[in-house]
Amino acid sequence: MLPLLLLTAAFSYAVFQKGGVWPQDWNISLLVLGLLALFYRPRTPAPRLQPWLRWPLILLPCYAAFQLLPLPIPLLRLLSPARAEIQAPLGGSFAPLSVVPAATLQHLLRIAVYVLVFLLVRELAWRLSHRPWSLAFPLVAIAALEAALGLVQFYSKASEAVARGTYVNRNHYAGLLEMSLPFALMYPVSVLRRNRSPDHSPVRPALIACAVLALAALILLGIIHSLSRMGFIAALLSLFVCGTAILLQTARYKLSSASRKLLVVLFVAALILLGFIFLPPDQLIARFGQLAFSDGITSQDRLQLWRETLPLIAAYPLFGCGLGGYESAFMKYKISGPMFRDDYAHNDYLQYLAELGTIGFLIAAALIVAVVLQAARAAGRTLAVACLAAFAAILLHSTVDFNLYIPANAMLLAWISGISVSLTFSSNPAPAWRPRGLPQVIELEPAGP
Repeated sequence: MLPLLLLTAAFSYAVFQKGGVWPQDWNISLLVLGLLALFYRPRTPAPRLQPWLRWPLILLPCYAAFQLLPLPIPLLRLLSPARAEIQAPLGGSFAPLSVVPAATLQHLLRIAVYVLVFLLVRELAWRLSHRPWSLAFPLVAIAALEAALGLVQFYSKASEAVARGTYVNRNHYAGLLEMSLPFALMYPVSVLRRNRSPDHSPVRPALIACAVLALAALILLGIIHSLSRMGFIAALLSLFVCGTAILLQTARYKLSSASRKLLVVLFVAALILLGFIFLPPDQLIARFGQLAFSDGITSQDRLQLWRETLPLIAAYPLFGCGLGGYESAFMKYKISGPMFRDDYAHNDYLQYLAELGTIGFLIAAALIVAVVLQAARAAGRTLAVACLAAFAAILLHSTVDFNLYIPANAMLLAWISGISVSLTFSSNPAPAWRPRGLPQVIELEPAGP
């Protein structure tokens, strides 16, 4: 399908061009997505989004645009006294809420792209509701290529070689892989469950499952050899979510009591703990014993950075300092390391709270919660479990890094979100373009154990 190929091309280009962090590379992906949105006209549009999901999706880009709107100085002084104080020496009758309007405009365009990816994936999922895993295949393939490249880098003869793929930072490379890993792990489960009928040969699904599990192992090895500590922990969390869901779904009739379910959870947790002990190589174990938490910043530096970000949040409590304005606004409140630039807070939650303010942060949080709840409602399906595991991984990793400020990783999260909100499509009437004779309701996985 051409729309899916173009969407994959835009995403893969951003990934392979250092995660899309350079504007000249990101603009090419933006152009491809813009042309796709302009000319793509589905025969049967997907159902409308639920209001509790639709409104945050509309309000978030509108809120970023509001931060760019020139406001009268008296109104600006009322809404954001700290921003009005900065504007006072410059004069003028109007000024926006953002301290760096050019950066906010750039982030507004990024948000528009993420919303576009979300809607396109959801639309394609409606057309492919009889083959929902088709939208996950590109994610697994791209992650596997990145993982293979990372392993080549790690085992090269270069000194201090680590797996980072095409990314600048190994932590963001691990962020990409950890979100893709659950799909490579859960698809074999889906294949084997679909083919338990005696009328089907078990050889073909078993071969497919083994091949995809090999890709999952490759992606996990890429995460491990990135030597990203939080990436490794986030990957283990995603494995915990997937493993627990598999065991609970497989024996759900035998695990009727809460105590038995708790035993399953503890069993999976024990396996993950063993993985934490025996999976990491010596280099990663050594990094866990060091103070350096990531490239160029220690754990103490990071804690100090978070503490100094709190006064910035307090200075712009409601509307924030504007998306992309953290570096400029933070200089006033920076105490430690005055000779160093801090363009990121190394915590997505703190930085978005500083830049969006309480109102914008709540809008973004409402959108994320709505998407996660939509996946949780369909948690009986393997694809939903993969989405939930990916969300768990990136939400944990975002506490110590800025993965969601990397365009390719944020686009991947939007892609997974689009899959999540489409998980109910398989029970909807078939779109009009399907051939006659197909059933109106398609069971993708058997209801029994």
